[in-house]
Amino acid sequence: MNRLALALCFVSLAALAQPPQDAGTSDPSVVVTPSDAAPDAGDASTAVTTSRPPSEGEAATEDSDYPTCPEGFNADDGDLSDATVLGALQVEVDGRGLTPTGLELRGLQRLTDPQVRKLVGAPPTDVSRPLTATEIQTLLHRLARTGLFARVEPRVRVSDQGPAVLEITVEENPTLTSVEFEGLQDLRPDELWDALFEPHSHFPDEDDAQDEVTTLRVHKRHGTVRVVSPCPPPRPPRAWLARREDGAFRPGIMLGGLDAALDRVLRTLREDDGYLLGTVSATLSPEGKLVVTVDEGELEAVEVRGVDEAMATRVREALGLEPGDVFLRSDARRAMERLESRLPFLRAVDSEDLDGERTSVRIVEERDADGTRHYRTKEEARRKSRRHERVEFEVGWGRLFHGGNDAGSDGLTLEGKRLIVHVQPRPPDLDVDLLPVHTQVTGFAPGLAASLRFFDSRDRVHTTLEGAFFIPLRLGGQRLPDDPEGTRSQRRVNLLGGVKVQLPALGLEELGAQVHDFIDTLDRWRLGDFDSYFYSFLINRPDRDYFRRQGFTAFATWRWAESWLAGVEVRGDTASSLQSFTPPLSLFRNDDPPFPNAPVNEGRFRSAVVRLEYSGAAERGTRVGSLFRTPETSLFERHKNWKREPTLRGFVTMEVGEGPGADGADARFWKLVGDVALDYPMNWHTGLSLRLRAATGHDLPLQKQEALGGWTALRGFGFKEFGGGDSSVLASAEYRWHGLGIFADLGSVHAASAWSDAQLGLGGSFHFGDDVRFEAAWRIDDKARLTPEARLLFNRTF
Repeated sequence: MNRLALALCFVSLAALAQPPQDAGTSDPSVVVTPSDAAPDAGDASTAVTTSRPPSEGEAATEDSDYPTCPEGFNADDGDLSDATVLGALQVEVDGRGLTPTGLELRGLQRLTDPQVRKLVGAPPTDVSRPLTATEIQTLLHRLARTGLFARVEPRVRVSDQGPAVLEITVEENPTLTSVEFEGLQDLRPDELWDALFEPHSHFPDEDDAQDEVTTLRVHKRHGTVRVVSPCPPPRPPRAWLARREDGAFRPGIMLGGLDAALDRVLRTLREDDGYLLGTVSATLSPEGKLVVTVDEGELEAVEVRGVDEAMATRVREALGLEPGDVFLRSDARRAMERLESRLPFLRAVDSEDLDGERTSVRIVEERDADGTRHYRTKEEARRKSRRHERVEFEVGWGRLFHGGNDAGSDGLTLEGKRLIVHVQPRPPDLDVDLLPVHTQVTGFAPGLAASLRFFDSRDRVHTTLEGAFFIPLRLGGQRLPDDPEGTRSQRRVNLLGGVKVQLPALGLEELGAQVHDFIDTLDRWRLGDFDSYFYSFLINRPDRDYFRRQGFTAFATWRWAESWLAGVEVRGDTASSLQSFTPPLSLFRNDDPPFPNAPVNEGRFRSAVVRLEYSGAAERGTRVGSLFRTPETSLFERHKNWKREPTLRGFVTMEVGEGPGADGADARFWKLVGDVALDYPMNWHTGLSLRLRAATGHDLPLQKQEALGGWTALRGFGFKEFGGGDSSVLASAEYRWHGLGIFADLGSVHAASAWSDAQLGLGGSFHFGDDVRFEAAWRIDDKARLTPEARLLFNRTF
């Protein structure tokens, strides 16, 4: 009977003492069973509690020295759910209630018995008194949550004649005498020290050592007040713990256990520093010497799935990842960006579809007979998720602000140290962009531009259908005075449509044709589309001239290297002059005269354009060309990393054509345009941008004549203030430091057989991002004013 009672007692105590899942790992906080109606003492150094008159059952323990701590004492990091679920401990032998009258601690090595008793508030060894179930429960919780012990095992020892004793066997977490890191290549040991040890916020500082909670007990029956005892400190003293302090290692107990600490190092290595294949192993000698070996993780192989072997070879070449490379998350991101840029007809399989194929890692411990401990990284396969087929339909609006989605590391999984790349043929891609057109000759004319691209999974022929339309609306009574027919003509629907193919084997980036009947401009090199529309609507200042084009364009573009392309275009157009509507449809300045629109030479024009372009930052596979193509603008888009990498880009175009001249008769003309720009970042937040544009021609029609002035062609001066020229030169320099910048423009126009005086514009800018900026510019001549020309701009034209 006694043996059965003792067995039941042991099972009950063992169940009662089980810590929550995080006990004994990384949470060093102490949890105390709360008492009724007690104040929170988390922010006070001393708390006073008034106890109610004791009942008969409490009389035996009222005068005990066991501390009664306020409710919530150091319980902010703990979990008291088990304390509310577990009932009070009851020990019976032969039907007779039995209460332990002593407590023994076994298994201590570095710590002493008095130290541990003081830490958890246990009665001293020389005090023999009954321990209630609540006291035992609180003591066990405190022991488990100190973070000092890997195991806490309670049992009750009962002799035939002697008293019952609560015996608690503990296993201390390892004591470290030295720490050494091995195997690091790119990382430095200092980057892993904080991960190995708990953050300092979990350690008690010098103030914490003095921050004790004392309970005063008021005995109403006898009218006395006395200090019972201070509550135990909330956390172990810093001097007990292994830590890094003032740049040096301090020996001590590994708070929370060494396996949890190494797991933090592993998470830091993989999740924070991005070493996706990194592993951690360690050896702890019986003397406490810890050697941590970090393997930053080298690729053993790159395997491509979803395409045939010939295409898989091209995928590996595009990724640029080789066996033996240390594999970083940033490498994965850049590799997938290169893949999608160079092989746009393939796409990465969405990572959400591959979650079931990923693995999880953890640190496991092994012990030798001589006491040496070994720790290693163990990978475990996760439960595979159910696959679902999905159909993608993408509608992109990013082109309005020249934006886009950044490629990530989707499509990559790891099997051991083998990188698995999951790709598949890209489905047809539809892009639809809003055209919020607003000009002085159309008013508000909303529309859409769309492109539908069909990809060939074998990279032979990729086909693109593209088109656009915008419709001038009848708003605000806008019209051409005394010209109803002209009003109706300018309100016609504007249409563009074309088809082009890409033939990679021949190096043909574009081979196609376009038909159009729309309102066009040759001023796109001055001001971006959205900026012109925005200021046309806002203040009646579009800073562009427009004319109507009806005809066709056929073109071919060769790209023999990543950074170089050459092209030829054949154009056949009929040009017509347009007039500004009255009254202006603008939010402000609508009482001003309409913004003037320059006339053009009207009639049939035929021309051929040849071009040569260079962009040092361009990558193979990036799309070139535009639905709104002109000889004055580049077919390469501005590289998105222009602020981070030195970039040189430029183009030269030569147009030779025939069309109506100033006297109305057909005349032959030619025009040469060159535009070169350099972006030179000096560091992450500072950079210099330089630009040189020059143009010259002969017998140019009005719409192709050169003019300077306005944004961003000689800022600070009026729009096309220096016009009517057959040649011009413009130089610009901008220096940016964080969000601030300064710039200077210098230009001159050749007209009437003479060059104008060189004109200088100076200004400053405030940048809100890569493209969005506020600019203020002053002209530096005899017409200079104190008030600058200012604009908030959303697009960059160079």
